[in-house]
Amino acid sequence: MTLTEATARRSRRAWRLSMAGTLVSSLGGGLTLPFLLVYLHAVRQVPLALAGVLVAASAVAGMVATAAGGPLGDRYGLGRMLVVGLVAQALGTALLAIGGGVLEAAVAVAVIAAGNGVAWPALNGLIAGQVPLSEQPRAFALRFGVMNAGLGIGGLASGWIVSLDDPASFQLIYGIDATTTAIFAAIVVLGMRGTPGYLPDPAARRRPGSDRPRGGGYRAVLADRPFTAYLALALLLGVFGYAQLDGPWAAFATLVGHATPRIVGIGFAANTAAIVVSQLAVVRLTRRWRRTRLLALTATLWAAAWTATGLATLPALHGLAADVVLVAALGVFGLGETFLSPVSGAMPNVLAPPHLRARYNALASTTWPLGGLIGPPIAGVLLGGPAPLSWVVLIVAGTALAGVGALGLSRILPARADRAPVEEPAG
Repeated sequence: MTLTEATARRSRRAWRLSMAGTLVSSLGGGLTLPFLLVYLHAVRQVPLALAGVLVAASAVAGMVATAAGGPLGDRYGLGRMLVVGLVAQALGTALLAIGGGVLEAAVAVAVIAAGNGVAWPALNGLIAGQVPLSEQPRAFALRFGVMNAGLGIGGLASGWIVSLDDPASFQLIYGIDATTTAIFAAIVVLGMRGTPGYLPDPAARRRPGSDRPRGGGYRAVLADRPFTAYLALALLLGVFGYAQLDGPWAAFATLVGHATPRIVGIGFAANTAAIVVSQLAVVRLTRRWRRTRLLALTATLWAAAWTATGLATLPALHGLAADVVLVAALGVFGLGETFLSPVSGAMPNVLAPPHLRARYNALASTTWPLGGLIGPPIAGVLLGGPAPLSWVVLIVAGTALAGVGALGLSRILPARADRAPVEEPAG
């Protein structure tokens, strides 16, 4: 076996292990994902307003950790930073399970967010080192599908475990979540050391023809015009897409559309089902499409989902018909996510030089929590005002603007970034 063949074999093994770890950890994450505010308020006796502040502040902690993790990942290796992030998540989740007062809860939530802020971009960069360029869209899409399958199964299981009358049931699911995250960290340490991307590549950090290290930092990343344009577009999708999905959509559906919590739950189940069922088929059908076209289609589908959400509140629709439209809206949103997933993971890595890969992934990852800080307050003002339908108008306009921006992005992206390479069949 040649050295190249051995490296490819180790990379394939590392990829399979990263998928196994993703599935295991997402099963635990699905158990706890819907319940953080409920747990803090009902079990840990944190006032609801303060619990909301803690969750919002955790997003800031996550962004700070992501920004710090970029340079550290480039210096010490993405695999090491993935382990650090997963261990932090496990420790923070275990601290939540143990109990305590407001201070302990605040520390736990911040540590979890910081760990996630380090682990997520590190795993994206690590996958890019494990998988050939032509296979990366499928790899990132498969990871997204596996993660959502795990979250969905965990979410369903939590309904059978959790009870407000039994605080120990919450401690159980947080204990399981901590354990599954720790298992993922162990998989990375024991199974992925020595694989491409785990440690920094010394050759990638040197200037060509010199022993001196390459220059660069976040200033060099932000000087990359195509990448900064992509960041702006990703932030638009974050503010008017994902940031509106959880709290704002559910608030609109229940308060304005008079949907029951059961319909909200079914809607999110439809969202997950759409992703799991269609993800790989979407990747196969769109393997020759420009990435900017995929981004534009994501924005178009999300605009359609928000439009349907608004239509569900019209007097002509009521009862079962309105419920069906609301559930279908989240299914359409999930379909849009399947077009986004092959792009969001691959784009930072295809644009990044090897010695700045962690920083590129870090900046790309900050667009989602930043959108989470911007989007919900805007939604709260509009939904609490005299014309809550203005929320629908705004987010439809925002996603439509993102679609136009995606088409404009195609003009400045290098061809290698906009067109994913496709391996032609032999013969």
